[in-house]
Amino acid sequence: MRLGAKKLVFLLISCSVFSAGFAQNRKASSKGHSQQEATTIPYLLTLHERIVQAANDSVRLRAHEDLLQEMTAAFETTDFWSLDSDSLAQRIGIVSSGEGKNRLAILTWNVEFEDRTNGYGGIVLTRSSDDEQLVTPLTFKAANSQRNTLDPKNRYSPKNWPGAIYYDILARQQGNRTVYTLLGWDGADGTRNRKIIETMSVNGNRIKFGLPIIDIGRGSVKRHILEYNDAVSTTLKWREDMEMIVMDHLSPSDPSMAGFTAFYGPDFTYDGFFWHRNHWVLKEDIEVRDAEHNAPWNNPRKWRRRSRN
Repeated sequence: MRLGAKKLVFLLISCSVFSAGFAQNRKASSKGHSQQEATTIPYLLTLHERIVQAANDSVRLRAHEDLLQEMTAAFETTDFWSLDSDSLAQRIGIVSSGEGKNRLAILTWNVEFEDRTNGYGGIVLTRSSDDEQLVTPLTFKAANSQRNTLDPKNRYSPKNWPGAIYYDILARQQGNRTVYTLLGWDGADGTRNRKIIETMSVNGNRIKFGLPIIDIGRGSVKRHILEYNDAVSTTLKWREDMEMIVMDHLSPSDPSMAGFTAFYGPDFTYDGFFWHRNHWVLKEDIEVRDAEHNAPWNNPRKWRRRSRN
């Protein structure tokens, strides 16, 4: 029997928001280097800082538009893999996979609005058959103004991306194609957070989010969602030693709150997904010898303009 419990640890993430636009794919040559490469990352960090320090949502959105324009332009002419992106990765989510023409990188960020809802932005960097860098913007589309739902069965394109900050990526073979599994965080609203297992396929600049490769025991879903109280921290991470995606099992703080995820938190038991026959298969109530709860995300508390109680 699982016991309800809360861990009063905040997961505070502050980056920027992605608004509609720049829907066309971009190309950048990977050959040669330019003076711009030496200044690309510091410039993007400066633009990001304007978003963090914005006095209100209007200023924040305008600062975001500037960042989006400059980030898109930068990677039209600068090879991402030629840069040292460690400092940028401390401010936004950066995950990468593969080598050579199979290289893939995803950069994602968010902003928390004044009403504590969240918006998201990102770009996907892939390689063409000619080993050119392809830049595909991700256009965030909230389910509604309050971001109340996130459908585990929908398929999305870069033009109606559901949004998240991705902090890990796993590549697996499904037949003769590579499929990707992303682990991400979604700030949702003022009462709930989410951790998400997202699935993705890539064919050049053709990108799809949502593959039916997650077996939860009663059919397959395209993404798995952990939704929980805004004031607690929840584990969702790849454990190489266990060859599993390990996650906290969530329960309500009181049985009467069952179904109301704003009252859910870890109950000190764990579930996991392991890769079997081209699917992620759920295994419940697993034994986790080293329950490491260090967040896989660099906590940017010092960059926040506002704080939570």
